[in-house]
Amino acid sequence: MLYDSTKVLLRGMLSSLRSPDTQGWEDQIELGGECLYEMHQMARPLYKGYRTDILNGTAALVPVYERAARAIPHVKCMVRAIRRKDQITAVESGTAALAEL
Repeated sequence: MLYDSTKVLLRGMLSSLRSPDTQGWEDQIELGGECLYEMHQMARPLYKGYRTDILNGTAALVPVYERAARAIPHVKCMVRAIRRKDQITAVESGTAALAEL
């Protein structure tokens, strides 16, 4: 599933960014682009020909497309920080993106 692979990709990026000897910034930029591409694919809501209102008022999980849409700005910020080689901001933004997913 695309959701799971995106989370694995983001976790892998975060673990390599957290290491003290961060190298391969160009690879991280490329992986960030792939992560953004996958998130944009997930952020499109699936069309349903019927309404899916919650009648009982019970709590429901947030749909994947909404979670991905909320995480996209954090991933963009992370990629910008990687381009500037700002490790602290990249880790903070990546952690926020992972929390949104």
